[in-house]
Amino acid sequence: MRKYLYPILLLMFFVAACSSPKDFEFKGLQEIKIDKISMGKNKIQAKIKYYNPNNFSMVLKQIDCDILMNNQAFTKVHLDTNFVIPANAQFMVPAQMEFEMSVLVKNSMDILFNKPIKLNIKGNATLSKGFFTKTIPIAFETTQKLNLGDAMKNLK
Repeated sequence: MRKYLYPILLLMFFVAACSSPKDFEFKGLQEIKIDKISMGKNKIQAKIKYYNPNNFSMVLKQIDCDILMNNQAFTKVHLDTNFVIPANAQFMVPAQMEFEMSVLVKNSMDILFNKPIKLNIKGNATLSKGFFTKTIPIAFETTQKLNLGDAMKNLK
């Protein structure tokens, strides 16, 4: 019986270590800056703030997601880099996005009067811990004010 104890304990430890990570908590967009503004394509930079509720760090390898503003397509985010996510901590992921002015115009009254805007982020993220890599779905919804005055301060 004793010769089976160590392999069973090792197997139990391995199964516990491979359990799925808890989902990140979306905390909002911060440091929004408009790089380019025109009637066509526009560039905006922001930091997407999250909280990692897991008691272990991970590496974010890739993000592919769509951002909707008031249930209308706004932009896409693609990040293809290794980004270390600390354990039990908040972290920010830099994002550079392009959007069409027409989408912003549809929501212009809400933005002009600094009313809350409904933002949805939907897509996938690829995470790794050691040798294990997993693609998890991203689905967040929040309501946030977008202050364009502050975003346009450093317009080039």
